[in-house]
Amino acid sequence: MSGPNDPGGGEEGGWGCRLHGLDLLTRVDLHARRPRAADGADVRVDLGATVPSTTRTPAGHLTAQWSTDSGLTASFVSRADGSHLLRFGSTCDVVVDSRAEHVTLHMVDGVPEAMGAVIVGGTVLAYLLMLRGETVLHASAVDVGGRAVAFIGSSGMGKTTLATLMCRDSGLLITDDVLRLGRRADGLDACALGATEVRLRAAAAGLSGEFAEGVSDRLTADDRRAVSVPAATEEGVPLAAMVIPRPRRNSPELTLTRLRPAAAAMSMLGFPRILGLRDERMLAAQFDQMVDLGGRVPVFVADVPWGPPFPTDLSSRMLESLDAQLDDRWEAAATPVRPT
Repeated sequence: MSGPNDPGGGEEGGWGCRLHGLDLLTRVDLHARRPRAADGADVRVDLGATVPSTTRTPAGHLTAQWSTDSGLTASFVSRADGSHLLRFGSTCDVVVDSRAEHVTLHMVDGVPEAMGAVIVGGTVLAYLLMLRGETVLHASAVDVGGRAVAFIGSSGMGKTTLATLMCRDSGLLITDDVLRLGRRADGLDACALGATEVRLRAAAAGLSGEFAEGVSDRLTADDRRAVSVPAATEEGVPLAAMVIPRPRRNSPELTLTRLRPAAAAMSMLGFPRILGLRDERMLAAQFDQMVDLGGRVPVFVADVPWGPPFPTDLSSRMLESLDAQLDDRWEAAATPVRPT
């Protein structure tokens, strides 16, 4: 069965796609327009039996636990056999095997599979990457002329909106909401290709109408507007800068403040992709990764004039400000090299 995740043809009963450096075969549609690099799969996603609704913490070693203002609760545990159970209360249970190669999605009775796809494509894959020891940021990233700019922050801070504005003005989407980083042979940090849609909240959903052509959109199971913006195709685009947005609705000025490495690391640790981490090894790995990254890649806090309506020249002003403050890395990052 072919599907939107596999332009070259899919597996019987599912879709194939490549996300965050992994080839996937999945029984739920992740709406990713990136074909696999090979015929096999690094990770398989299957649908299991439905389960009753519960918010009870599963048995096992608690690795993460959190809740949101909207009422969503989640508890993740590792189990004696090495597998992990990720419980999203009243929505689904997700089992990740001990090798982080097989994901089984168990929807709560009556909850649509599309909601499970939203969770698998974001939080579950981010957690799986962390189990594999990868560096994962809560960020959206855009390829601008062979150099990547990442917008990092917690939900609602504007990272997806800024990525969308960049793509409207000729940028190419590398990923939305989950960014996996690797290292290139030249020492620069390389961005893995991820989502091919941006998921906009209601306040920014009107941006979908500002693209010239070739853009489609759809309503997601969690009431976001998913817009298929122009997407990057080059793996390993080097990360030139990270930007932490601070929306300012009552100011027309755009200002960028570069953080010192220690402040950059602490800031990034404040925006984890997996909330409420409890596992000591995962916390230690994340700390080391952010300290390392904060010493290599420039990190800026951006006070950004906010909308809607958004200033028509916001993305160009952002790039001009970055150009004015960045060093040799900005020019060195202009020629993509595939990561080793």
